[in-house]
Amino acid sequence: MVDLRTEIAGVALRNPTMLASGFLDETGGSMARVYQAGAGAVVTKSVGPQPREGYPNPTIVELDAGLLNAVGLPNPGVIEYEH
Repeated sequence: MVDLRTEIAGVALRNPTMLASGFLDETGGSMARVYQAGAGAVVTKSVGPQPREGYPNPTIVELDAGLLNAVGLPNPGVIEYEH
């Protein structure tokens, strides 16, 4: 088996693959499953001191140069996130 261990910003990872922020990082359980499935790390969604709903849809629009995403950083707040 190839050894893919690496270090990023002083953090040792078993491999350089990371789950980017998205729908698979909305709960601790889903992040744990992704890590157990082999990801080197997981990236959480934004978490702030207070809960935030974010912006109403549409939150993604198509432009000539690509897509513009503005979801408003919805998050449950740090207290709920700790659970």
